[in-house]
Amino acid sequence: MKKIVVIDGQPHHCALMRAPAGLRLQSGERNFDCSLDALGEGRHRLRAGDARREVLIAQYGDQVWVHLNGRTHAIQRINPLDALAASGRGGTDSALSPMPGTILTVQVKAGETVKSGQVLLTMESMKLEVTITAPHDGEIAEVLCAPGQSVPVKATLVRFAAKAEATP
Repeated sequence: MKKIVVIDGQPHHCALMRAPAGLRLQSGERNFDCSLDALGEGRHRLRAGDARREVLIAQYGDQVWVHLNGRTHAIQRINPLDALAASGRGGTDSALSPMPGTILTVQVKAGETVKSGQVLLTMESMKLEVTITAPHDGEIAEVLCAPGQSVPVKATLVRFAAKAEATP
């Protein structure tokens, strides 16, 4: 199964699958046979290819810290659907379709004030339901889609009103 992990603030696309020797990690064009054996009290033995190292692993919520070779790395797993939905936000003035699909519901209308992360609409694509959320607080200027409408990738679905300039 493909995953997105953020290591020290940088996203990495990888896949972990079963292999005859345990597990196989695929990262880009590279493949590693690997295993992780618990030794107790947060200590583990990591094998990746021919390398074997002892690592310390601590987890709190969805954040994992791995201490390896004198350095501590922060690792967080990202849900690919959340990343895909976020990629379709379109920046500060609009929300875009992250993929081609069909609009299922629209939860906002022009003139409405929304908060960052608030659901704007849901769409269906490839049998997946994707939620499009507001990238920031603001006012909806225009809704450019309706339930049942088919939309292409990167279609502008919702446009935000320009932010008023602060006057001194």
